[in-house]
Amino acid sequence: MDPISRRRLLGVAGAASLAGLAGCSAASARRPSLVSAAPRRQVGTPRPARQAVDPSDLDLDLEGLEVVEEISPNRSVIAIASIPQVEVFASPSEDSEITHVMDNPTLTNGPLVFLTIQNAGDWQEVLLPVRPNGSSGWVRTTDVGLAEHLFRIQVDLQDFRMRVFEDGQPIFDAVAGVAANNTPTPGGIYYTTELLAPLIPNTAYGAFAYGLSGFSEVFETFNGGPGQLGIHGTNEPETLGTAVSAGCIRLHNDDIGRLTNFLPLGVPVTVNV
Repeated sequence: MDPISRRRLLGVAGAASLAGLAGCSAASARRPSLVSAAPRRQVGTPRPARQAVDPSDLDLDLEGLEVVEEISPNRSVIAIASIPQVEVFASPSEDSEITHVMDNPTLTNGPLVFLTIQNAGDWQEVLLPVRPNGSSGWVRTTDVGLAEHLFRIQVDLQDFRMRVFEDGQPIFDAVAGVAANNTPTPGGIYYTTELLAPLIPNTAYGAFAYGLSGFSEVFETFNGGPGQLGIHGTNEPETLGTAVSAGCIRLHNDDIGRLTNFLPLGVPVTVNV
């Protein structure tokens, strides 16, 4: 299985809204609409909503992994749904409880992506983009395609910094705006689930927004959405380096624009409180 560190597993273009990202403090009830951002270097053909994503279109080597007990610290394995709906099981057995049935493409019309925790041959244990934070489950290996990359993101809330590492080496370090004390970002390990871009520039989301697999522990809903955490740009760069958001991580538009040039989806995000 080839690495995908430069193959841009990003969301495909399509109508969508991420108004419920918990982290943009626009005062208006009208939230900026976002659409799944096409990759800077196209890796697949845009598809209409509800059409299953064929991982072969993403130029990924999907040969099976060797069975491993745990993914190494510097290597992440992502599982990309290859069918319209993926069943998630409580344990690696067809006889176990089905805990979730997840649609592919997602509500934002991008590919359904999981971060693999461990590989058991016919089954993959994956982190899930659902509440409660840190939820996991098992999916059939035949229902997904597998690919790997060497990126991870680290957010240090008290230092107002976000760093990106490739194969353990720092490659990006930027000042960030973080959550206000009354709407804290919960610490933990998440992963990037989607990349979106605002239909209208210069919004509270900035140039781009990465959705994360985690959710606010303060907001069950946020302006019509599920209170999903995110990493996004901002139209208020003067707020960077302060505790200002409702849960999301803010970056300068130039910085998040740099990230979209090389980061795939399924990147682990460690939030240190």
